[in-house]
Amino acid sequence: MPQTLPAHVDTLIIGAGLAGLSTALHKGSGADAAIVEALPHVGGKACTERIGEFLFDVTGHWLHLRDPGIKALVLGLMGEDAFHRVDRISRIWSHGVYTEYPFQANTHGLPPAVVHECLMGAIEAARARPTGPVAPEQEPENFADWIRFYFGDGIARHFMVPYNARLWGVPATEITSHWCQRFVPKPDLSDIVAGGVGLNALKLGYNAHFLYPRRGGIQTVSEALADAVGRDRIHLSTRVTALDLTARRATLADGRVIGFRHLVNTMSLKALLRVVADLPDDVRAAGERLRATPVTYFNVGVRGTLGVRDHWVYVPEADWPMYRVGSFSNAVPTMAPPGHASLYIELADRETPPEALKPRVVEGLIAMGFIERAEQVLFMEARHIPDAYVIYDFHYHESRAAVHRWLASQGAQSIGRYGDWNYSSMEDALIDGRRAAESSGVRREPGA
Repeated sequence: MPQTLPAHVDTLIIGAGLAGLSTALHKGSGADAAIVEALPHVGGKACTERIGEFLFDVTGHWLHLRDPGIKALVLGLMGEDAFHRVDRISRIWSHGVYTEYPFQANTHGLPPAVVHECLMGAIEAARARPTGPVAPEQEPENFADWIRFYFGDGIARHFMVPYNARLWGVPATEITSHWCQRFVPKPDLSDIVAGGVGLNALKLGYNAHFLYPRRGGIQTVSEALADAVGRDRIHLSTRVTALDLTARRATLADGRVIGFRHLVNTMSLKALLRVVADLPDDVRAAGERLRATPVTYFNVGVRGTLGVRDHWVYVPEADWPMYRVGSFSNAVPTMAPPGHASLYIELADRETPPEALKPRVVEGLIAMGFIERAEQVLFMEARHIPDAYVIYDFHYHESRAAVHRWLASQGAQSIGRYGDWNYSSMEDALIDGRRAAESSGVRREPGA
């Protein structure tokens, strides 16, 4: 039986992922707001699937809390004891050996000729750069050239260029360098050289530490947010199929119509444009220029403990069909039953049917030391993310801005990783919701 849905609300929020839940929560319990969610559960991609006694998130969902308000919100809802603080263990598997993450500061252990090439390339790149701080306009436009500009040809060739091509699904030359400032560590030359001779003990990168729920997977965070919002304000299995931004009404899959004053969308920006009525041709064209890469991944149950302790491992070489192997149970053992372990394996091969890739993936797990024999694999189930990584190509900024300008002119906001169409973290989604609440009516601090 359909949930009771009001005929009109002040703020309609499309999507009960982190951004949508944060919007409703920050608007406050007294706000006239409702969330409609197409899926039968809250959390969006921040959800947890159970396979037997194993728990799996939608690939890695490690929680980084740097914003004081968001940190206070999450820990206040769940309690600090609900989380395990994890110090990142992450490496790169290449040339048949492991090196520490990030590659550009940890080439020690690679074949000597490779280390020499990487260090000499970094030295030559440092000599070629302008002295002093580099202004944004002095940086190369495409990501491949940016990599060589800061790290040199050796590091580019042996890791940075091939790995990023495997992750993004397009050559690094097609990607603008503007996306990477926050996510790609830039060690100075001294650290690169120290890393080449085994002296670098730095934990570089935004993800050196993270939090993860002690039990239940990342969906426990989504459930806590939903409880705080109020379940009566969240309407699951309720898909928006048409939006009239002039008449201020949304039509649902079952034919119901809901009117609204403010609209906050968190579903995919391209999906939003497909349901908007009377979309101007130039906005439609801008939306069609937006690109994203799909990802297929395996959820894997393993008998016995894993042979490596890493939380995730990067795989840059084309010999293997996967670009990253991660383990929830290495970070939090409760994600797998006693005496077992779990893996998620993200595939760089986006053309071959996943079933055909399984034997080679298992070979890779053995070669990398995760398992000793194929019989340890209890199951390997494929899952698919349609728009996993937004592609920051040279149409991206102009096209995305054009779409958002038009939506703003129609009194609509589109936020979150998919609604805003960006590459961002779970905390960013929560921050987006807070900003949306601030700009669409009176807001109070949760818990006030």
